[in-house]
Amino acid sequence: MDAYEAERAKLLQDFAHRLRGLREQRFGTQQALADAAGLHRNQIGFLESGKREPSLSTLLIVAQTLGVPVQELVGDLAVPKKRRPARRRRGRS
Repeated sequence: MDAYEAERAKLLQDFAHRLRGLREQRFGTQQALADAAGLHRNQIGFLESGKREPSLSTLLIVAQTLGVPVQELVGDLAVPKKRRPARRRRGRS
């Protein structure tokens, strides 16, 4: 695992931990949060396990459903310092 992937994995795990804590406080189960948010329970599970990165719309839906500002979910999380180089498009010079 390169430095970028390691930092990204840490970011996702930190987000997952924060989401799990808020969900447990406010809804108890993943199913209860999923039902309230109009999402599938598996989607909540993937976010809480750090296996998926939320889309912007999912992040907004989850924050609104939890009754917290997005900042409470993502504030002060360590953003990866390493970046992946941009992919070159084929057929363009």
